[in-house]
Amino acid sequence: MRSFRPDQLFAWCTHRSQVVDRTFGGHFRTSGSSHACRAPRRLNFDEEAGVTEPGPSTFGELLRGWRERALLTQEELAERAGVDPRTLRRWETGQSARPRGSSLRQVAEVLGLTDDESLEMAAAARGPALPTSDRPHQLPPAPSHFVGREAELAALSEHVAEGRAVIAVEGMAGVGKTAFAVEAGRMLAPDFPDGQIFIDLHGFSDRTRPLEPDEALARMLRALGVPGDQFPVDVEERASLFRSLIADRRLLFVYDNVARASQVAPLLPANPACQVLTTSRNTLASLDRGATIRLGTLPQSAAIDLFTRASESLGLPASDLDRLTEVVELCGCLPLALRIAAARLRTRPSWQLAELVLRLQDQRGAVLDRLDDETLGVSAALDLSYAALDEPTRRAYRLTGVIPGPDIDLGAAAALFGTNEVATRSALETLQDLHLLSEGPAGRYSMHDLTRTHAAWYAGSTETAQDRSDALIRLFDHYCAWASAAMDLAHPYTRSRRPDPPYVVKPNWTVDEANGWLDTELPNLLAIAQTAGELEMPRYVVDLAGVVHRRLIMRNLLREAEVLHRSALQAAEELGDRAAVARAHGDLGRVLRRQYDYPAAAAHFARALSLATAEGLTLVEVEAHFGLAATVQYGGSSVDPDEHLARALRLAEDVGDDLGQLESHSTIAHARLSEGAYQSAVTHFDQALAMARRVGYRAREVDALVGRGRADAELGRTAAAVDGFRRAVELSRQEGLPIGELAGMYNLGNAVRRSGDPSAALDSYREVLEVALRIGSENWQYEAHQGLGRASVDLGDGHSAIEHHRQARLLAERSWLRPDLARAEDGLAAAYAVLGDQARARQHWQTALALLEEAGVDHTDDPETSQEAIGEKLRG
Repeated sequence: MRSFRPDQLFAWCTHRSQVVDRTFGGHFRTSGSSHACRAPRRLNFDEEAGVTEPGPSTFGELLRGWRERALLTQEELAERAGVDPRTLRRWETGQSARPRGSSLRQVAEVLGLTDDESLEMAAAARGPALPTSDRPHQLPPAPSHFVGREAELAALSEHVAEGRAVIAVEGMAGVGKTAFAVEAGRMLAPDFPDGQIFIDLHGFSDRTRPLEPDEALARMLRALGVPGDQFPVDVEERASLFRSLIADRRLLFVYDNVARASQVAPLLPANPACQVLTTSRNTLASLDRGATIRLGTLPQSAAIDLFTRASESLGLPASDLDRLTEVVELCGCLPLALRIAAARLRTRPSWQLAELVLRLQDQRGAVLDRLDDETLGVSAALDLSYAALDEPTRRAYRLTGVIPGPDIDLGAAAALFGTNEVATRSALETLQDLHLLSEGPAGRYSMHDLTRTHAAWYAGSTETAQDRSDALIRLFDHYCAWASAAMDLAHPYTRSRRPDPPYVVKPNWTVDEANGWLDTELPNLLAIAQTAGELEMPRYVVDLAGVVHRRLIMRNLLREAEVLHRSALQAAEELGDRAAVARAHGDLGRVLRRQYDYPAAAAHFARALSLATAEGLTLVEVEAHFGLAATVQYGGSSVDPDEHLARALRLAEDVGDDLGQLESHSTIAHARLSEGAYQSAVTHFDQALAMARRVGYRAREVDALVGRGRADAELGRTAAAVDGFRRAVELSRQEGLPIGELAGMYNLGNAVRRSGDPSAALDSYREVLEVALRIGSENWQYEAHQGLGRASVDLGDGHSAIEHHRQARLLAERSWLRPDLARAEDGLAAAYAVLGDQARARQHWQTALALLEEAGVDHTDDPETSQEAIGEKLRG
């Protein structure tokens, strides 16, 4: 496995996943239709091998071939098919690959295509689809009673056909932007077979912090199947990985409630086969490749249609038309207000329209002094619904308006309201029936930002400060306890490092359910910590930081972790809790170390060690010694790193700290392995393995198996090494640990290759490449291609070796890591040598040698690539 300097780790490139297509050409594809008279296919040309097997034609190539066969110009085909000539040109040149089905049928008819050719063209236009299990489908349910936007939907369809990759939907609050985007997304979904991703960026919520680009990218990477521990730290690196993953996919993205263009710019795909829809109250003028759809209030006739459908008042007599007109005007012809008013009428069958008009008029007058003209209709409708609620449901409505996070589930709502689940569910369902609350996936409830502002206003004017404080304390206790319970199941080995939770009834979860709860609730947990700090409740900040620290680390949410732990450090100092201060310094040091700020990390570790020693906090001492061992060269301690590790191990053994002993043995084992002290490494890996099994730390168990296998391989114990690697792969697959699977499979390939079985090695390296492509790890793609190239040379297949080492070189060129470039050049040299082209082999060896000299290193992770080895080859 490759080792990296801190500045090299996560140097994600923008190289696309076309790597596999270029590597394997057309060998893994069918040849398509067998008609003799067909569109010509392109040929792949290799500078050494000449013309190879034909690859699949793109949609543009097929279209151009069939058009030329029909002896038509682009203008003639466009005119006969009713297509804009500019659109047709973009299709043929690949600038837009998203023709709609109706356009395809018209083109096929004009070109006289056979049924098989029409099917082939449609398949090429769609592009390759992901396996069903890997396709996210996140669009919310279709809005009910969607009316009055036919012209806007038609305009959006035209923009999509023109290849406008970003379409911004603009309009005032309550005008129905989200409903329009969801309706449009469902209309477009069949053209995007790789899935649809929906993210609310919370750009206009008073209570919920806007979602920053790095957080949104994390959600999208998770939706695309990337494990949390593989998220790059830097937002640009996350964006690069995101764009690499979708380079060959056709996905639709809906970004709701965008506050500013900079919030969404890093989320835009580079792939023109993807489509983005955004909604905002603001004009996002700086977005490239875009078009704008501006939504106004509904036309009066459409507003009446929506109201009558939503209130189930179809078939009203003509005499009620004036009343209907008054209702929709009082609601400002805003869909949100109309739905709320309609729900109110629907639940009061005894009311006549005249009664509703009078009540809306009264409510408008009551709120004129606190709202602007744009939202007056919405607030009047909200006040009308609020006035009709019984007091327990009113209280539930008010308190839901002050939750810190974006949404809430039944258990958290019960804690907030201080009611049992039966009463809580009844209140939530009543609010949902009146369109005051929306239920999302998995029973999560949220409010429109205008509704939330309305509810929060009533909470501030109705609830006492003590009542609001008591409600939030119940909510905070609930989240602290449930987060601790989830961590007990998901990460049981961290129990000794977490604070004791408050006593509440805890859920009966499986491990998978606990992991799901943690991932879903992290935004709420972070929002609660922020709110607790603002409300001067420092103990909750300290406790929540201690509970979720390792989850944030494991999910690579380092920016969020840094903010949280800086707040926790301040809160601990306010409390005068020296133990909490020591833990906060240690936690902050770990976060900064992972962000490569080693001097700052060393300073925090040194402070944590000093406080922990004075306070007798042995576990904090152990963690601080680990941190200083990794950062001592940047200050904070004059003690040798090995001595820090030895002290950590002694302390952990003295107090029976299994996790501390595991980390100590694991760290020492890896150090001994890199030093070449293989038998000592085996001893410590065995100790780490035993400890990992004792505490149930599966990732560390895999790490110990791989490390022990590498040491065994160096000692010539190939059978033991192979057995360890296979056990590591099996355990990784059982536990869903793709990095462990990659490490095990890659080292298995190395071991069997060194034992003289390059064919078996090829199988292992191919599996590495498959997994690396699936999770978007270009580091492991590089290693897979290097392994495939080396094994191909062993088998005498120089042509395949050249292809693989070229792909490795492309990956290394993106990050310009000279040792990795040298390894790829050395592999190319070996491939040309096996083909008998000594001149080219020497050229590549000379390049490899120059790269090592430029990098100032005499060897690399690959024992076959060193200055000494290359020098011998050149002399030979």
